[in-house]
Amino acid sequence: MIDNIVANNLINIHFQPIISVRTKTIFAFEALCRCTYNEQNIPPDLLFKLAKQNNLLLELDILARRNAIKKFSSYYEKNNDLILFLNFESSLLNDLESFEKINSFLEDIIDLKIPFKNFVLEIKEDEITNIEVLNKFCKRYKELGFLIALDDFGTGSSTFHRINIIEPDIIKIDKSLFCDHENQINKEIVKAISKMSHNLGIRVLAEGVEKEESICNALRSSINLYQGYFFSKPKNEIKEDDINNIINKIGYIANIFKEKNIKTINNKREAIILYSKMVENIISNLDSLEKIYNNLHKAVTKYENIEAVYLIDAKNSKQIYDTVLVKNINDRFRPTKDGFEHYLKEYYYITLESKKGIFLSQKYISYATGSLCKTFAKKFTLNNNTYILCMDIMIKRKENENNI
Repeated sequence: MIDNIVANNLINIHFQPIISVRTKTIFAFEALCRCTYNEQNIPPDLLFKLAKQNNLLLELDILARRNAIKKFSSYYEKNNDLILFLNFESSLLNDLESFEKINSFLEDIIDLKIPFKNFVLEIKEDEITNIEVLNKFCKRYKELGFLIALDDFGTGSSTFHRINIIEPDIIKIDKSLFCDHENQINKEIVKAISKMSHNLGIRVLAEGVEKEESICNALRSSINLYQGYFFSKPKNEIKEDDINNIINKIGYIANIFKEKNIKTINNKREAIILYSKMVENIISNLDSLEKIYNNLHKAVTKYENIEAVYLIDAKNSKQIYDTVLVKNINDRFRPTKDGFEHYLKEYYYITLESKKGIFLSQKYISYATGSLCKTFAKKFTLNNNTYILCMDIMIKRKENENNI
């Protein structure tokens, strides 16, 4: 079967659009292999598995890429800014002889008069064990003008040190990190990869996105490029109606994201007002720190969402009295004690320098209890001295993104 497929070029190419939300355009297509044999669809994984078993992997890989480039030429003629993502069977890059034969696709591109800069070469670095060939591959094609993309990054055996070798232009974050939009660990991994990539001048692409919540989470991490069923499935032909439908979906997502951000801002504003009143209730009409400290004990029982409260001397950043806790639920974590210096904490120096003298942090794991929380800090004056009262506010791990 696989012999006939390769010999008779029964490989069809479908294109899946890659979207730029920032420019509200189709940024690129990814070329994906499809095959029908005896009226049966052959899944790509099975196709390449059969090719490998029959020593036809290189031939199939070259054939698929050649068909993709030829098909892309008609789209390029209509839009010279369009880019094509080309996959490589990464295991072939472990063999220097196969690596040299792969170069044949360059002739196809030259014959069609398409610039190399309109192509992105995708590789799965975890499948490449020959570092010398990997380095040679990336260096050669980048010098020609191709872009290099790391595929399926963030799962499996992806290693960050390979970024030094590959120096990718694009990192495609694996779809598994976008499947569960409520998973806090996945969101933090995506955020970390995105931040690192942007700091290194690498573009980030979220692949496999299917739900608007996943896209909104990725937008919060400053990800601009998207690929997935939410926008479009791979298609044999991308028509004008398909393009218009994608543009409409981009506009829809932009509106949803704007509404969520506005709601989040309003929720944060309301929370700051609420927490400010809580602080005022603790310190109002009291003429000594000792009395305020006594009120802290009452506060942790009165307000159920407070898990810890503590006082800081604004002048030297030192804590006054021990932290007051609702309860210490984890022996591995230790609350700060009297005399602890908070000079490295953002809630200290931002509160100290802000005009309003208040600060509300992002979510984090509390060193006092191990719980997920936010810190609210407010500056106040007592007997001509300035202090900062901090409250650690407990946050539910699966809280809605619209809540603070």
